[in-house]
Amino acid sequence: MRVGRRFLARGHGKLERSFFEALAPPADPSYTPRAMTRPRLPIGTSDFLKLRRDGKYYVDKSSFVSEVLRSSAEVLLLPRPRRFGKTLNMTTLAAFLERTKEDRTDVFSDLAVWQAGDDVRAHFGRYPVVFVTFKEVKTLTWADCRAGIAKVVAEECLRHKADIEPVLVDAVERRDWEALRAGTADNATLWRALAALSEWLHRATGEPAVILVDEYDTPIHAGFHQGFYDQVIELFRNLFSGAFKDNAHLAKGVLTGILRVSKESVFSGLNNIEVHSILSKAYSQHFGFSPAEVTAMAAAMGQSAQMGEIERWYNGYSFGGNTIYNPWSVLNYLAHPEDGLKSYWIQTSSDDLLRELLIERGRLTEPDLEALLRGGSVTKMIDEHIVLRDVRNNTDAVWSFLLFSGYLKALSTKVSASQTEVALAVPNLEVREALQRMFADFLSRGLSGSERVPMLCKALLEGDERTFEDLLEGLMLSTLSYHDTSRDSREVVYQAFVLGLLVTLEKTHEVTSNREAGFGRYDVLVSPRRAGQPGAVLELKTIDTRRGETAETALDSAIEQLRTRDYASALRERGATPVQELAAVFDGKRAWVKKRA
Repeated sequence: MRVGRRFLARGHGKLERSFFEALAPPADPSYTPRAMTRPRLPIGTSDFLKLRRDGKYYVDKSSFVSEVLRSSAEVLLLPRPRRFGKTLNMTTLAAFLERTKEDRTDVFSDLAVWQAGDDVRAHFGRYPVVFVTFKEVKTLTWADCRAGIAKVVAEECLRHKADIEPVLVDAVERRDWEALRAGTADNATLWRALAALSEWLHRATGEPAVILVDEYDTPIHAGFHQGFYDQVIELFRNLFSGAFKDNAHLAKGVLTGILRVSKESVFSGLNNIEVHSILSKAYSQHFGFSPAEVTAMAAAMGQSAQMGEIERWYNGYSFGGNTIYNPWSVLNYLAHPEDGLKSYWIQTSSDDLLRELLIERGRLTEPDLEALLRGGSVTKMIDEHIVLRDVRNNTDAVWSFLLFSGYLKALSTKVSASQTEVALAVPNLEVREALQRMFADFLSRGLSGSERVPMLCKALLEGDERTFEDLLEGLMLSTLSYHDTSRDSREVVYQAFVLGLLVTLEKTHEVTSNREAGFGRYDVLVSPRRAGQPGAVLELKTIDTRRGETAETALDSAIEQLRTRDYASALRERGATPVQELAAVFDGKRAWVKKRA
């Protein structure tokens, strides 16, 4: 392999003492380093060098660099869900490999990559690195998208100006360079941008370039959703072909994104690209946090007692068979544990495409979603080669999106010559809430204009049990299909429907479900955003006729649960007044409601 021949060993001098060792407190038993009692967590920091030099808590993922360097693949594509550490890993790789005048030994000397061996250390500070990230190119029009891509390229040109300008050999190269640097390049010049940068840097340094492309598919998603898919595919197909196909100036290429967009659309002709998705064993431990890593971080932050709840909310992913926590949510919770366990990752993206697919395909997938929300699993054919152009016409495509976007986990995988069959489940409580909201969207769609919905919400907050019961049953009769409310349905269907109805309150109230309060977990809580406003808690049940249960006995049981578990304590803490506690019991399309006296 060309990469293997180029990545030759290079000696290093004596290692300097670690930057962090230099900051260590004196060996005085009476000394208590107050600043170290609770580490600073790197919320939103994806720049490895900044994170390390600011002294923030770092979960050592530097062995990612070792695995990349030891791979025989010339070009790697590593799709992972958003906020799972892709950019931080890429900046780590760049910081380790890049030629620079500054000494970066201090930020690596205490990490796993530094202990990996001479074969890895030989590449430290050796190569010119071209690093572009398209994560911010989220636009509504093709003109803005193209301008955004050109700007990313221009910024990388500016970063390498001192090396490149002296080695430009003729007027043509100088013209192309000026156009790329100014962001005014025509299509033919922009298509060659990464290839040209690698050639010029190879000429300037004597070493082939490493090309890193972070979040390559963000503009592609925007193009698909906003109607300029063909244009952005054409640009990236040509850009990546020039950079990664038969490029004599390339040492290594690595790309990250959320999805593996079909080879036929973006990576056409790239026979040297190796793909490792979340189903692959390779690179599976470098994205997200392992249980041991979260346990250590929780202990450092004084939150070891909360590990059980942290696991319920943010654990449950499976990458290549390894159990993984959502790093974004774990970091945000541990940084502010006083705010309680809640959704963090779900709120970092609009997920327009995923929501559109669920709404459009909702009736086709409804029984499966219901099973997932009950804690069960479904087995589906998963396609890692996603063709966005065909996704709206492909009924099964939604499952691939849910898996690779991080909304489902793979319990087991069965691979044959022509297909991949995966058993899917919801990974944790945070994701379950998000899917439940989407489920509620299509169960209650079409009701937003109904006058009965605000009347129902008003009745709930006033504790008007009779009006609430009449409106709830009427809306069920006019909206839910027979399947929605079959005898085999569980509370999850009714809970999703009720959440969908109450969404109109969210300007003045926070509507949540399945969270800790009092001595248990409530079904639905409507909390005021300002103290002094009314709040309500709902306990939902279905009638178990097999045990001889009636509507009256089920209501009494639900009221007793409200009393003994004191879910309303969460409302009192928020300053809600008055506090309404209601039980709702369902059987088919019938509903009964009772207020706790």
